[in-house]
Amino acid sequence: MKSKNFLILLAVAIGALAPPSLYAQTGNFESSFKMRTGVQVASFEDNLKHANYGFGAALGYKLTERDGVSLELGWAYKSGDERRPDYYTNLENLPTAPGIKDEPNWSEGWLASGRVKNLVEGFSIRLAYERQFSDARWIGDFGLLCGVQLGGSKFKHEYFGDVANSDSTLALGYFRDSFYGTLFNNPNSISPFVGVTKRFGSFIALEFNIVAFRYESAEYVHEAGHSFGPNANWAHDYTIKNNRTAVHVELGYVVRF
Repeated sequence: MKSKNFLILLAVAIGALAPPSLYAQTGNFESSFKMRTGVQVASFEDNLKHANYGFGAALGYKLTERDGVSLELGWAYKSGDERRPDYYTNLENLPTAPGIKDEPNWSEGWLASGRVKNLVEGFSIRLAYERQFSDARWIGDFGLLCGVQLGGSKFKHEYFGDVANSDSTLALGYFRDSFYGTLFNNPNSISPFVGVTKRFGSFIALEFNIVAFRYESAEYVHEAGHSFGPNANWAHDYTIKNNRTAVHVELGYVVRF
């Protein structure tokens, strides 16, 4: 995570400090580097953080004096907060043996630990159409922007859980139920966006977008049972997948070359 933050800051510094003499446009083509951050405003799911980040290199082509299209290759990232897994509420399948209760009572010698953490990231492609209104004095160097993002939606689900009776002297009563692993889910996703652009001279611009970010979540569900030692059995465990649409308000910084 620290290395990604460093790369983003380095890219910002290079774009801000590069002299205009290095920028060039060739014919109807225009290249740019884009950095963006967004805040989620609707459909909060999967314990993900509200903010998301992205950057990419784009190549644009002017169709007319005011109309253009662009293709951007980049990276998108949205992290999540840790939470306690739900397994401790689903313990009806505990084995019956001396010392085993119907469900763990943390004040009577039971220990429990665990965590679940999600994130969404991945390579992304953005296809966009832009229409400038630079010849309209009342609106200035503003434009309309719309398009789709392909990818940037690889879902990672890390899970760990462990329940045990702390009294290991109970020959038949000692119980331990543990599980851990990582799931990846990366279906093809298309996330539409629409917004406005504001140019500041020939080389700098800002973008304000509304993005319907789409991804498919994966949640590992553990059915409590005796899953420790040579007789470990996770046959009743399963995965739940859900299609999500998370609406974000996004601010982008553009350096044109």
